[in-house]
Amino acid sequence: MTRTLTCGYRFAATAASTLAISLMLAPAAHASGSSMPWEAPLETVLQSIEGPVVKVVAVIIIVFTGITLAFGDTSGGARRFIQIIFGLSIAFAASSFFLSFFSFGGGALV
Repeated sequence: MTRTLTCGYRFAATAASTLAISLMLAPAAHASGSSMPWEAPLETVLQSIEGPVVKVVAVIIIVFTGITLAFGDTSGGARRFIQIIFGLSIAFAASSFFLSFFSFGGGALV
């Protein structure tokens, strides 16, 4: 019986201290903004990657590398280079095309 009460008190004390610490840290976490010095340049790069010019360039590169892989007689390093260009163009196109295709804006809605 005594052991059960001690365990219950320990659980209540742990829960109360966890709640108190959480309540003390919540305003600090809420007040901390995301004003890091590298965020503005990264946002600029992201906006330039997601622009309409990149969509067109990515589609042209995908078509060109697809035709080159289909009809070209490439082997070794040239084929690997074309595959790398193809993969990079898909990656850049995915950031703008596929996210809007699946109605995902890239941010959390709270």
